[in-house]
Amino acid sequence: MHALAMNQAVPTDNGYRILDALNVAILCLDREQRVTYVNASAENLFDSSAGNLAGRKFSKLLSGVEPSSILQRLAAAPQGLTERRAVITLASGRTLFADYSIFPLGDDPDEGELLIEIRPLERQVQFAQEDLQQLYQQASQQLTRSLAHEIKNPLGGIRGAAQLLQRALDNPEWSEFTEIIISEVDRLQALINNMLGPESRLQMAPLNIHEVLEHIRKIMVAAEPERIRFHRDYDPSIPDMTADRDLLIQAFLNIARNAVQAIDGEGEVHFRTRILRQCTIGKKNHPLAVQIDIVDSGRGIAEELAETIFLPMITDKPDGSGLGLPIAQDIVSRHGGTILLQSSSAGTTFSTILPLEST
Repeated sequence: MHALAMNQAVPTDNGYRILDALNVAILCLDREQRVTYVNASAENLFDSSAGNLAGRKFSKLLSGVEPSSILQRLAAAPQGLTERRAVITLASGRTLFADYSIFPLGDDPDEGELLIEIRPLERQVQFAQEDLQQLYQQASQQLTRSLAHEIKNPLGGIRGAAQLLQRALDNPEWSEFTEIIISEVDRLQALINNMLGPESRLQMAPLNIHEVLEHIRKIMVAAEPERIRFHRDYDPSIPDMTADRDLLIQAFLNIARNAVQAIDGEGEVHFRTRILRQCTIGKKNHPLAVQIDIVDSGRGIAEELAETIFLPMITDKPDGSGLGLPIAQDIVSRHGGTILLQSSSAGTTFSTILPLEST
């Protein structure tokens, strides 16, 4: 339940629902600038529950190293004000651009109660990134499916001709060459099937996302027993979801393999989960969603490659096929979710966001 000061007017249940439905973080502070109320978006912003935030000084929610203008404004007279594109650094070290507003609460401004409204601008960037990825995905799917079907037909003819030729040849040495033709055709057909991606209907069933991630982590630990250290940071409050377990395993396995391949020598990969409230994916708002971060300590992705990394055949790895991430994005998209990318020279984070309601 949201924390409230004793002298603060208590919203109705409907009022709570309205405030929690907002994509803007709302906080109420008492005269000592201690938190008395937060909505769901504020819980997401500060990555903490309303119960943990209640009673804390607002300044403690921000970085003590990089002062924010919002603290300077709060120290001034409590007049209504708005600041655009402010830089806010949270206590966790996360920095964001945001518009914020401060309003005095109640009939008497001298009482010192305040309402703070914070609107992170990264949502706009996220929406633009999701729209761009959706366009890329639609264009690449149409292209790859058309190309794949055009290639599959002659491949079948080549394989059949090689089999007939193999039966007609008396020389075992020549048969070896036909075997090469057949095996290479089979390899190309498997590659084409991967390009086409999963076409079957989703086999939806209740599952625990942490069980899926643990399955993947064990596979990766077995493959990289010494070179890579794997860490877990799971939110135990995340409920079960409805999804296709096998396809999600394939998607996260592709992302995890990409993370490991990005690390030269020894390194670390982190599996992290968090609950999201009032999360917008594409054009649809979801009351609850789960964010799964797979973070590597690798070399990062070049800026010119980051915008096209989810297109087929795009890769920075000499032995990579460039199909793993597009297939992962397709699987996640079919579940109503999306994959976001953040990369720097310190490493890369692939954030998969999935709605928790039935898809």
